[in-house]
Amino acid sequence: MDEKLIEEISNTTGVPQMLVSRSAQARAEANGVDINSILSSWSSGSPAAPVATEVVEEAPVATEVVEEAPVATEVVEEAPVATEVVAEFIEPPADLFSKVARALQYGSLFGIITGFIQAIAISTYLYDGLILESETFNLITEYKKTTYIVALTLLTTFFAVINTVNVKKLLEANFIGHGIKTSDRESIFQGTGLGLMFGSITGFFITSSIGQTIEPILPEDPTLFLLPVFGSFWRIVLMSTLFQALISVISILLGVPKGLELFEEEEAVIIRNRITGSAVIPLGAILVGGIIAVLISQVFINFHDYAPLFALIISAAILLFSALMSAGPKIKITKNEVLITALGIITLTIIIASVAASQL
Repeated sequence: MDEKLIEEISNTTGVPQMLVSRSAQARAEANGVDINSILSSWSSGSPAAPVATEVVEEAPVATEVVEEAPVATEVVEEAPVATEVVAEFIEPPADLFSKVARALQYGSLFGIITGFIQAIAISTYLYDGLILESETFNLITEYKKTTYIVALTLLTTFFAVINTVNVKKLLEANFIGHGIKTSDRESIFQGTGLGLMFGSITGFFITSSIGQTIEPILPEDPTLFLLPVFGSFWRIVLMSTLFQALISVISILLGVPKGLELFEEEEAVIIRNRITGSAVIPLGAILVGGIIAVLISQVFINFHDYAPLFALIISAAILLFSALMSAGPKIKITKNEVLITALGIITLTIIIASVAASQL
C-alpha cells in the first residue's frame, strides 16, 4: 500500500487517511484488483485495470424434456334456463262500506255460533244448582259471580282471537280488494285486548241486570247469588253476536288496506297508529290503575291500623316519580317506564303488606 498516495488523496479530498485506506482496500477486494491501482486511479482520476482471472465454464448437462400429450377435454356448455319474472299485481282496495258490510256478515255468523258454545259451556260447568222459582216457574241457578265473569271473559277472548286472525284471511280469499296488511301476531294481540274488554262487559252486564243477591238472615248463613238460566243463555248469545261483529269490523278498520300507493300507505299507517294509541293508552291506564287500586284497597282493609302509614309511603313514592319526570322536560316517557313504575308500586304494596302481616 503506497502511503504517499494515501496522504496525497487525503490532502486533496480532506478525508482522513484511515478512511481512504479502508475504502481503497474494500474497493480492491470487491473489484479483484490491486489496492495501489485503486489509489492511483483515485489520484489521477483514471479507472483501475482489472486483474485477469481464469474462468472455467462447465459444459451444460443435456436433459431430455418429455412433453406430455395434452388430454383432450370436452367442455359442455349448459344452455341458459329461461326464467320468467312475473310482477305481483294487487287489486286496489274495495270501498269501505263493502268491507264493513262483509265484516259484519262474517262476525255476526261467527258470534251466533260462539255464543251458543259459550252459553252451553257456562250452563254446564259453572252453575252450582238449579232452583224452580215458585212465582214465575222459571229456572234459577246458584252461581259464583267472580267465577262466572272470569270464565265468560276468557271464553270471549279465546273466540275473539280466532275471529281477528280468520276474518282478514277469509275476506281476502273470497272477495277482491278486501286484503289488509296485518300480521297474525298483531291480530292475536288485538283479539286479546278486544276479547278481554267485551267479555268483561258482557259478564258485568248480565250479573248486574238479571242477577239476584240473597242476603243472609243469620250471621252464619251464606250470601246467595241467583241467576235466571234462560235469561243468561240468550243474553250470552245476543251479546256474543254483537261483540264478535264489532270485533270483525274493528279488525278491518284498523288494518292498512293492500293495494294502496306508497304515500297513501304511509298516511294510513300513521292514522292507524294514532287511533290504536289513543285507545290502548287509556284502556291500559285504566287496567293498571284498577289492579293497583284493588291491591292497595285490600291492604287497607286487612291492615287498617297501618292505613295512614301505607298511604303516606305510597303517596311519597308516586310524588317522587312525578318529580323526577317533571325535572327533565326532555325526558321521553314510554310505555316501558310506565310499566316499570306500575310494577314498582305493586311491589311496594306487597312489601308493605308482608311487613304488616309479620307484625300481627
